[in-house]
Amino acid sequence: MSEHLLEATTQDGACTLSAAELLPEESVRAVAEEIWLSFIGEEEFLIPLDGEAPANPFSAWVGIDGPWRGRVVITCDESVAQDLTRCLLGEETVGELSQDDVEDGFGELANVVGGGLKALLPEASRLTLPLVGANPPAHGEDMFVIQSIWRGQSVDIVISSVPLQY
Repeated sequence: MSEHLLEATTQDGACTLSAAELLPEESVRAVAEEIWLSFIGEEEFLIPLDGEAPANPFSAWVGIDGPWRGRVVITCDESVAQDLTRCLLGEETVGELSQDDVEDGFGELANVVGGGLKALLPEASRLTLPLVGANPPAHGEDMFVIQSIWRGQSVDIVISSVPLQY
């Protein structure tokens, strides 16, 4: 795929392919499912289904910078982000999680998913630091959403081409 990407760049190095062309849904799903099994749990499945929009949306995102510039955003209900963080921290996690714990854990999940997707792009690409919040930045025009269900709750992954601002 990276040879195809390099052929689809302009003289200034900008990529002319859309997010969906570079990171097709089946590739994004494969990366996300592998990460879910490795980091969330061997019996924790991310099922490709449409879900209801979260009542209390919470997002974590990373930018990918290189010949293609874009963003990977994971959005779910804040309570789902807490459960995902518990899974990341392991069974020994008891009691309430701090907001910092949830932001760190959920941000790390976005970082790992973004890193897995970055691996499908040229080596010149790099990730930005993960950010977390209730309001992710605007998506690019060529965005596409991969809807899934985890433990009966909606988890969306949005990929879009966007100019990154530092």
